[in-house]
Amino acid sequence: MNDAMSLINELRSESRDYLNNYLANAPKWLLEAFKIVKLKKGTTFIHENETVDTIYILVEGIVKATDYRVQEITYDYTRFYPVEVFGAMEFLMGFDKYRTTLMTETECRFLCVSKDQFSRWMLSDIHAVLEQVKAMGIYLLEQVRKERLFLFLQGSDRLFLLFLQIYRKSSRRGICRIQLTRKDLSNSTGLCVKTVNRCIGHMEEEGYISREGRTILIDEEQYQRIKSVVAEKIDENEI
Repeated sequence: MNDAMSLINELRSESRDYLNNYLANAPKWLLEAFKIVKLKKGTTFIHENETVDTIYILVEGIVKATDYRVQEITYDYTRFYPVEVFGAMEFLMGFDKYRTTLMTETECRFLCVSKDQFSRWMLSDIHAVLEQVKAMGIYLLEQVRKERLFLFLQGSDRLFLLFLQIYRKSSRRGICRIQLTRKDLSNSTGLCVKTVNRCIGHMEEEGYISREGRTILIDEEQYQRIKSVVAEKIDENEI
């Protein structure tokens, strides 16, 4: 068994099952070509407008996508959790340059392969192509929905929605630990840091969140309360 398959077998069940399906028809040469790359927190590993040369498959950790294009304002517009493939969208859409800037928000591990090897595989494996297109479609629908909802939400409601989404993606055994700075939360919601501080204080006072040092904690009961608040503003089918 090669290193890539050994790593896959060590992953959480959802990630392991997804990758086993995604790579179901992958040839031996591709599995042997994968390199395991471990990056520290805060590492920018893809820069917008750089040439696409490597495909990164996120298997552990959290990655954020950042936009700098509007009046030099930093906007962390989404976060990615395992399993996510970076560079595949550019390949399938015929782009030679990466379309966004990506940074590790936690320590991360990736399976990496060259674009040329990835292209060779995709062009011979319709199952993998369909799985990739499905994943892209789901991501784009979620992103459009999030941006549309943020247009109509203000103040703490934006934070409630963000916490709801993070809980669903990263909670473990009913507990979600959010280790984002106030600046991170500001960048992710479009709110100023002062407003974020005020909203976080109010949420803690009302029992919607707890804190452990600088870490925000949300348990199952708090998640349900946050979900109820968001549901008052947004159609249940949208959250």
